[in-house]
Amino acid sequence: MPVTKPTPTEIGQYYDTMAAFYQTLWGDSVHFGFWADPTDTSVTMAEAQQAFTDLMIAQLDVQPGQRVLDVGCGTGRPGIQLSLKAGVAVTGITVSQSQRDTAEANARAAGAANASFELVNAMELPYADNSFDAAWAFESFFHMPSRLQVLREMARVVKPGGKIVIADFVTIRPMTQEEIDIAYPAFAVAEIGSYADYIGELKAAGLVGVYCRDVTINTIHPSNVATLGALQTKESQDILISVYGEPMVSGMLGGWSAIQTVNETLSYIVVSATKPGASA
Repeated sequence: MPVTKPTPTEIGQYYDTMAAFYQTLWGDSVHFGFWADPTDTSVTMAEAQQAFTDLMIAQLDVQPGQRVLDVGCGTGRPGIQLSLKAGVAVTGITVSQSQRDTAEANARAAGAANASFELVNAMELPYADNSFDAAWAFESFFHMPSRLQVLREMARVVKPGGKIVIADFVTIRPMTQEEIDIAYPAFAVAEIGSYADYIGELKAAGLVGVYCRDVTINTIHPSNVATLGALQTKESQDILISVYGEPMVSGMLGGWSAIQTVNETLSYIVVSATKPGASA
């Protein structure tokens, strides 16, 4: 049966509601981690998330003083890390008020004066054409009602020669209705596309030089293991029960194994492309 895609308002409400869940289990970064050695259990989720952000920064390949758009910025940690490490100005956008507030607080605490965060719908960016040197979307595209529309908007606001980098889940095969019913409501998913969908949409948005790296083995399973481990601790459960109540937390515990099973039928890619034209 057809899937009803969440609206930007509903996605914002989802993250406002689930803020304590992600903060408790994942800390300041609302995305999976990257383990260079997927079997190395000594690497924490926070360390793996930082490593993944470093990988994204390297792929973006920006220069000090440039301006970057962070589409779906979460609580700001990747954008802050990008701003401080690469010396760039970052504008992060989200549809969640709680995420924006947390991102601003995180930026102040980190001394990231050139990282700012705004409530903006990625489908309708309020920025002028060619106003950013690059853009990225870090594990946010599965929320988008139309990936192509967002890609076109990102391509519009990025300068010629600028790079767009996306980290996201993709399907290996069509998902079953049961898998959709488990995963989509749990994470406010609009659609998980295939690798072919992504390549076609990047080209339809007018982007060139498409490059894709499959990081599935480094991300999905170790992130699932780390998340389940955190969820099973008494400390995490006590915090979550204080926010959501015992019945909901019991549901989280009971449902995570099913969610993990669905996650591990997916792939995870980092894909980049360039807006045609000479850079300034």
